[in-house]
Amino acid sequence: MFPRTFKATVGQRLALWGVLLGALSCLYVATELVGSRKLNGFTQALAAQSDLARRLEATTMVFERISVAIFSGTRAEPPDLEVLAIGAEDIASRLDGKLEVDALTIAGRALAMREAPDIATARAELRVIADKRSALRRGLGEEIGRLSASLSHHVESAHQNKVLLSLLGLFSLIFIVVLEHRWLVRPITGMARALAESRQQDGELDKLAMRRDEIGMLGQALLAHLHGREAEQEAARARVAVLSGEVARQEAAQARNAAFQERIALIAQALEQHGSRLSQAAGEFAQLSGVVDERAGAATQSTQRVSGHVDHVAGAITEVSSLLATAASEAQRTSDVADAAKALVDEATADTVVLCEAVGKIVRVIDVIGAVASQTNLLALNATIEAARAGEAGRGFAVVAGEVKQLAHRTAEATDDVRKGLDQINIAAQRITMRVGALVTSVEKVDKAALSIAELTARQDVGSRSISEATMRTAGDVRLVAEQVEQLAGTLASWRQTAGSVTAASADLDRQAAELRQAVDGFITRRELVGA
Repeated sequence: MFPRTFKATVGQRLALWGVLLGALSCLYVATELVGSRKLNGFTQALAAQSDLARRLEATTMVFERISVAIFSGTRAEPPDLEVLAIGAEDIASRLDGKLEVDALTIAGRALAMREAPDIATARAELRVIADKRSALRRGLGEEIGRLSASLSHHVESAHQNKVLLSLLGLFSLIFIVVLEHRWLVRPITGMARALAESRQQDGELDKLAMRRDEIGMLGQALLAHLHGREAEQEAARARVAVLSGEVARQEAAQARNAAFQERIALIAQALEQHGSRLSQAAGEFAQLSGVVDERAGAATQSTQRVSGHVDHVAGAITEVSSLLATAASEAQRTSDVADAAKALVDEATADTVVLCEAVGKIVRVIDVIGAVASQTNLLALNATIEAARAGEAGRGFAVVAGEVKQLAHRTAEATDDVRKGLDQINIAAQRITMRVGALVTSVEKVDKAALSIAELTARQDVGSRSISEATMRTAGDVRLVAEQVEQLAGTLASWRQTAGSVTAASADLDRQAAELRQAVDGFITRRELVGA
């Protein structure tokens, strides 16, 4: 990467970079100083020109009073002329060139106006003063504009110089950082990587060792250190290989012994646990067998009582079956009676209808009789009138007509009474018809209820017969259960004897497990003493 003639050290490079950055800093400071001085000069010149313009504007009011006086035909006031002359001389003392001449001309003309022989001469002097004031004002404005343009150009140039110097400084800094990264940081990083990766970076270290600066010396020392460390590592690896073989054999033997001891200890512990569990289970089994024996005796007595109750229930169900058969026959007879009553009610309904029709016919006959009675009454009235017209000759006929009239009247009253009676009969017949209809409905309900009772009693009879048969079978099953419970009681007695044997065996197993545990503990203790 670097030639053999490369001999710049880190200190030399840092000194070179310091000189370069110092020169840039001095150049920047010098530029700032020159710019500030120029800016100060421009500022002072602008202030002076602005002050002159302000002084010129201060004499404007005096000039206007003089102009008003001259053009009004009177002479100007001497103090005003003196103020105008003094102001022009003051401005002239601060100027040079043509502007100074214009200011001195204004002062001289103002003094000449005091000695003017007439108004015309004064007006001519006033015109000259006005022209010179305008020229002086334009000159001052142009000078201020020129100074402002120069100031703007100077400010822009100073800004550009700052930007250029900043860019130059930034470029120099980047250049220094890149070179130092290449000459200093990257070699140090390579050496650190070489330290981490050992022989894999020897080629890069050889290149770094060729340098004549501090990095080269560091690379040479690092190569020597790496070579020495590799030799020590090879020797250490050889010793470690020998020792690791011996340690591996010892560790394998210790691991086998430890595994054997752990298995024996686990077996002894498992035997102790199984023995204790077996003893506990045997005790619990003995207790449970006693409880089951008691429960079996109680179950035997309960099954016997249940068998008696089942027989009693079977007898009761048989009686219920006979009662249900009787109820079914009675319900059937009730249904037959309801059918007969329904037939009678139907006949009564038909008779009531016939009665209503006969009453209607009688009413029509009564109506005819009433009409005849009314006609007879009318005829009797006519006969009475005719008898009255006949006088004595018709007196007998009048008597007959009166009797006929009374007879017609009584006939009408009788027909009214008969009609009222027939109306009551018709109303009673209608009520009878309604009640007979209600009676028909009640009879039909009774018939339906009787049929439902008959059907339900038939079903109940079938169910009671099924219950009776099931009860008989249940009684047989209960007797069988009682026999099996008695057999179970005998089996439990033999199981209690077996539980006693198991308890004794578990106690013996606990004792043997404890002896095995003591033997294993003693063996482990002796092995530890021998190992120590």
